[in-house]
Amino acid sequence: MDKEKLIKLLRSSGVLRFFPRQLKMMLKSRAGFEGLHRLDWQENYDRLMAGVQPAAEPATHREVCIIHDWMMRHGYYEAACMELGVPYHVMDLTSSDWVEKAEADDSFIYFLRPFVLSTLGRTVYEERAYFLSRVLQRSLFPAFDSLWIYESKRRCASWLEYFRIPHARTWVFFSRREALDFLDTAEFPLVFKTDIGSDALGVRVLHSAREARRIVNACFGRGFQSNFYDPRDRNWGQVLFQQHLGDVKEWRMIRIGESFFAYQKGKKGEFHSGTKIVEFHVPGKDLLDFSRNALEKMGMNAVALDVFEDRDGKFFVNEVQAYYGANEPGGYYYEDGKEVILNEGETIEMMVHGEPGRFFHHQGEWRFEAGDFSRNAGCNLRVKLAFQERGEPLPGYAV
Repeated sequence: MDKEKLIKLLRSSGVLRFFPRQLKMMLKSRAGFEGLHRLDWQENYDRLMAGVQPAAEPATHREVCIIHDWMMRHGYYEAACMELGVPYHVMDLTSSDWVEKAEADDSFIYFLRPFVLSTLGRTVYEERAYFLSRVLQRSLFPAFDSLWIYESKRRCASWLEYFRIPHARTWVFFSRREALDFLDTAEFPLVFKTDIGSDALGVRVLHSAREARRIVNACFGRGFQSNFYDPRDRNWGQVLFQQHLGDVKEWRMIRIGESFFAYQKGKKGEFHSGTKIVEFHVPGKDLLDFSRNALEKMGMNAVALDVFEDRDGKFFVNEVQAYYGANEPGGYYYEDGKEVILNEGETIEMMVHGEPGRFFHHQGEWRFEAGDFSRNAGCNLRVKLAFQERGEPLPGYAV
């Protein structure tokens, strides 16, 4: 039995749950993070593609390029193009001849979703995105700026500060001494975050200076290690602390063009992110306006905001994400306390009175439109928006 099949057997049997932490980390070191999950990613891709119903005829003669993602999530763009009748091809920009491939390709639009489960992966895809958009002057979607801050807590904090977007105060230190001096007068609890990390995997709520000093010593020693990621990928030489805002609600606000979606992240323990608990609530006009105004200020129209709402009803942006986890079967979904069951292949980012849909902003007004606007993790909308921005809208509803 080869290594990947053995890993798959161990994962599916549930045996890995009983492995000691050190044994799990050794397995990740030997197999590599990508190798440990590759079969799962391939299965998800195959399942997605098996459920696609292609359009009866092409909607455009323009061919687009979809950049291959190690996690196979480029399949969402493939499915969207097939359903919308958009010709496409997939290109791997991590191969050794990637520059030659990129120079020879002259597609109408390039769709790229970076791999962000390791520092190396994020860096490689960021380099390719920069080369495509800034060197070759290709039409990249989403725009490079949103990819640059994607899954970097450090960059996002600077971005929010520059644009004067309300957010929790953040401190980044590259000096152990400076970080330890800060802790002498810091107010607790305090939030620690690794630069890279989704689903709260690199987040700790620190309740004392003693806890915080241990984190600082780890970051400026061997490096702070998240159990989920590749054991070679450590947060070292830096430490990021963030103000703890207390008991808050967390909203996921998604914008694609003038289509907006909203839901609350259910809380488990000290965190909202990563719980896979989704509570569908109707967002108020104040939250919709806050989110749209913040994104207009930042010049972004195809991203998600994680927004904290405190007890006084004030809003604070926690993160800006070019991509986000789609609400698909496998999570826990509720509306008005009642469980919502999603069908295979279904994506629902918002539900109002039992109907999935979107809020659409038109001429300064918000209106709810029922419908299936979140197909393929929102990539149908993304493809339509990209064509709309290039002045060649696809048939059907506006984005």
